[in-house]
Amino acid sequence: MQQKLNNPTNLRVIIVGGGISGLHGISYTLVDRETKPRDRSWGVTINWAHTLLDEILPPKLRAKLISCQPDETFDPDAAGIDYALIRNGATGEAIATPRSPGMRRLNIQKTKRIWSEGLNIQYGKKLVDMEIIESGVVAHFSDGSRETGTVLVGADGASSRVRRWLLGDEKGTPQVLPFAFMNIATTYTAEQARYLASISNPFVDVGAHPKNMYMGFFLLDKRDPARPETWVFYILASWRAENQEDIENSPNRLERLRRRMDGWADPFASAVKWLPDDTVIGADQLKVWQPHEQWDNQGGRVTLAGDAGHTMTFHRGQGGNTAIRDAYEYVKTMVDVRDGKRELQDAVDAYGSDVVERGEEVERSRQAMMAFDDFSNFTKSPVLKIGMTPQGSQSGRVQPVAH
Repeated sequence: MQQKLNNPTNLRVIIVGGGISGLHGISYTLVDRETKPRDRSWGVTINWAHTLLDEILPPKLRAKLISCQPDETFDPDAAGIDYALIRNGATGEAIATPRSPGMRRLNIQKTKRIWSEGLNIQYGKKLVDMEIIESGVVAHFSDGSRETGTVLVGADGASSRVRRWLLGDEKGTPQVLPFAFMNIATTYTAEQARYLASISNPFVDVGAHPKNMYMGFFLLDKRDPARPETWVFYILASWRAENQEDIENSPNRLERLRRRMDGWADPFASAVKWLPDDTVIGADQLKVWQPHEQWDNQGGRVTLAGDAGHTMTFHRGQGGNTAIRDAYEYVKTMVDVRDGKRELQDAVDAYGSDVVERGEEVERSRQAMMAFDDFSNFTKSPVLKIGMTPQGSQSGRVQPVAH
């Protein structure tokens, strides 16, 4: 049934989740299940979505983009670097250097801190239920509180509670892929850090090894440029689960990783060799969730964005970009509803249809992951065939948002 808003100018949006796909310019409530901003950080590659940042970020925040980078002194344009580096893990030689003009690498912790300036984020709000009422939607939280809004958008990540409310646990739960996966943030001695930084691509430096294994090595935070021992690096590693230790994800993760490092070239070999012996690698999994059809958005009242709408692996560097595209499209959708240009359900139906199409990237990224862990077929990888080029609705022309 078509939803008519009594007063669309009083539109109020409840945003569940404090990721990088947020909303501004319209009355909102932003809630996050974390009790405070998380200490854990990771990197996000922004390639084709960088042009959207001019539309969804206020000029003051757009000007601070360099402060979101791992190395705040690095000017990619001046350096003339706009490509990722994919190596043969055994030799260290380049297999491919997919280009993406305007590419940036962002530290998620810095980015969330800077982009949340001026936002009223309510922490410690774990969503437990929702209900649809005549005037909109009510979100209920584990602390007994609730929020009422006109609409609600779930931007609450790969294990989205909003998605499971919309689709049920069976359809809304992500698939855990049968791969061992490790991510490690670490520092090194000054000499080691200088060496690793000097031989690595400043954006993305990843390797595919003939032993069917993926590794990535990244700078995460150059805290003090004059003191390399403070620089934080980030290691990613994945391979198909081969034994009970991998399947059960036993806690001897550093030992299991080091067992697989024979025959690797630098920077990957030294990056793992020089890890402190007391390095703790937390349990992690590779998860995917792809929408194959549009969900019942409750008359336009509830929808999804970012990882909640399409959970993908990182192997083609698309997750952050599709999240930004979702944010851009949802803002545009809500502005049209607020201004009376479109009815709520028609507008959110169209938005959701695009999210489903963008979700096709889940399978492309999964194929890229599989290719990294199947070296004999790596030439068939989407990363080599199409690089980081957006596909489908993601490649559409950007129209300005009226704030």
